[in-house]
Amino acid sequence: MIHEKRLQLALEKLAPSDWARFEQFASAFLVAEFPDLRTVASPSGDDGRDAQLFSPDGEPDLLLQYSVTPKWAAKIKATAKRVKDKHPDASQLIYVTNQSIGAAADKVRKELRKTSGLILDVRDRSYFLERYQGVDHLEAVSDSLAKAIVDPFLASKEVIDGKAQALTAGENRAAHLFLELQWEDDSRDKGLTKTAFDGLVRMCLRATNGESRLRRRQIHDQIAALLNGRDREFVIKEVDKALGRLTKQVLRHHAKEDEFCLTFEEGERIKSRIAEKEFDDQRLAEEIKAIVMAIFPENQLPTGPSVESLVAACRISVERFLLQRGELFVLALDNGQMEKLGFDTVRNIAVEEVKDQKLKIDVELLGNAMERVLTSSGPAVEKYLRGIADTYTLLAFLRETPDVQQAVRKMFSSGEIWLDTNIVLPLIAEDIVPEEQRQFRRLIEISRLAGLSVKVAYGVIEEVERHINRSLICANKADGNWQGNYPYVYAFYISSGADSSSFSSWASKFCGTERPEDDISEFLKSFFGIDTVDIAKDAAGADSELRGAVKEEWLAIHNERRNRFGNEFDPTLVLRLADHDTDNYVGVIARRHQEGVSAFGYSSWWLTLDSMAFAIQSRIQYRLRAKSPPSPVMSADFLTNYLAFGPLRNKVGREKTTALPLSIDPSSLQEVTHELVQIATSVRKESDGLPEHVIRRKVRDALDAARRRTGPVTSRGLRAPSA
Repeated sequence: MIHEKRLQLALEKLAPSDWARFEQFASAFLVAEFPDLRTVASPSGDDGRDAQLFSPDGEPDLLLQYSVTPKWAAKIKATAKRVKDKHPDASQLIYVTNQSIGAAADKVRKELRKTSGLILDVRDRSYFLERYQGVDHLEAVSDSLAKAIVDPFLASKEVIDGKAQALTAGENRAAHLFLELQWEDDSRDKGLTKTAFDGLVRMCLRATNGESRLRRRQIHDQIAALLNGRDREFVIKEVDKALGRLTKQVLRHHAKEDEFCLTFEEGERIKSRIAEKEFDDQRLAEEIKAIVMAIFPENQLPTGPSVESLVAACRISVERFLLQRGELFVLALDNGQMEKLGFDTVRNIAVEEVKDQKLKIDVELLGNAMERVLTSSGPAVEKYLRGIADTYTLLAFLRETPDVQQAVRKMFSSGEIWLDTNIVLPLIAEDIVPEEQRQFRRLIEISRLAGLSVKVAYGVIEEVERHINRSLICANKADGNWQGNYPYVYAFYISSGADSSSFSSWASKFCGTERPEDDISEFLKSFFGIDTVDIAKDAAGADSELRGAVKEEWLAIHNERRNRFGNEFDPTLVLRLADHDTDNYVGVIARRHQEGVSAFGYSSWWLTLDSMAFAIQSRIQYRLRAKSPPSPVMSADFLTNYLAFGPLRNKVGREKTTALPLSIDPSSLQEVTHELVQIATSVRKESDGLPEHVIRRKVRDALDAARRRTGPVTSRGLRAPSA
């Protein structure tokens, strides 16, 4: 049976020259309802109708119009006018089209009833998609349409070249597409090497059938060339294993010639899966376009095709970022040196793309659009991008070593994750947004499902409590008396469109006034299974020279931040923050001291968004020399890749790993200025009496518009939320 997406794509791809083919297709559906149906369409004209119902007196009451034009409203009106001129007794017009119209036809329907007395019945794309299944002759004509219209397109170079934009055209993009399909279809308990080579074999055989086959040697050569000739003997062995696994299931082996081809059923399945990817691509393009239109002020938006070129530039930039992040992850496993896998390269990629495409646009705005795509896309688009990102990582593994499964064995298979303050604060702030936007909460949930123990130090609890208290004070001074930057949690709350006067009530969900730190610990334990543990004891037992060197660096970092960002200089606060960061950094090292394993075999890690945490190791190395231990720091992006590819992925399952947040490192929250708070307050007053969800939407829209007017909100780039 033909897959719905394949038929849907065939209907969508019909061109004006395909009018006769569509008429034949549609008539097969309509003849059961109208046995006397007679088609009259011809290139010379049809008096306003393409088909009519036979009537004994020669003046039919009901007429049908077939059309494939996307300008359906104008077509219907023009047809109605001609029908009334040529067939004044007609009372009903059935408009049959391959377009998707739905409720959009209501306005035209009312207009025709009023102006011409015609009753309009629209049979659009959904009419065919809802009726073809289970009826043999309708499935047959649907399959025939798909073979004629969409199958040549799905097999074309155009489809392959539309995928994996960060790779060069040709087999690299084809490999990415088929690895992505295999990654989505396989269970997570299947070995990564098996998944990879099963996908690559399907890629090589994608155009084969009983009459057109490939020799075993040809498959060896294609895949070896794709992997840059790396370890050819191993590649040949894994290709042969994949051919053995897939033969009789999805492949046919012609033993005499030692040739292979896809089964008919597998060829049809692959066509349907690629059709699904085409629709995913369309949704991604629509989402990126909506984001671009929201980020760029009207006076900076190009017109016509240039808008599409801007959308394309944003997409390829996003994919280049995902490719680089995958390569960094694989490189880290290979050399044992963890780099920050975050947004550091976004701006550089945006600059390169603007230069390469000679685009006359604001690079900062393109970077903002990229960040929005990576952090706040709709669930369907986020899932699709997650698949693209995972496939880039899998391809990076294959290019580094074809034995992917062996590579991931370097990673720890159990362990504990210690959360920094800048991870805990978003966990709290996300309470105000819908479930699908809670990226940090998803990450922690999946980490625990994988069997990781998630913990937080008492020092972090103290910082969180102080931050919430500062947010409460800020909320009470929202009339403009607040000095300095708005605290992260309060800024997140305001940006969600929520009412600032309700902030105190909302914050009481996390802590009260008598024992706030205990309340926060209990909240984290009850809702996320996060244990509060005294890591300062572990840090105190560590090497004193190591602890002294780390603390000195953190003191310098926090002092520099307070001076650079214009915050009121508080030596006591700087000291407390440096102590807490030192406890986390050194305490985790102390807890892994007896393990004696490779860099990524350690079971204890400190999860943070603070970019400076990754620099500590290099900053203390010159002082400690051989005594400088491997860094205990892990980025959120590294954790998401670990959960998708590491030894624990089978505990989570495909459904959960595909729901991993695409990129959350660091937080994408923009600065909330005094002006923006005033705008939010003003919009709330103007919207008084409307439903709360409508008011929130209006506030968010107003804040986005204000940000566009003022240009980039901050020159600091994205910063992790802090205490």
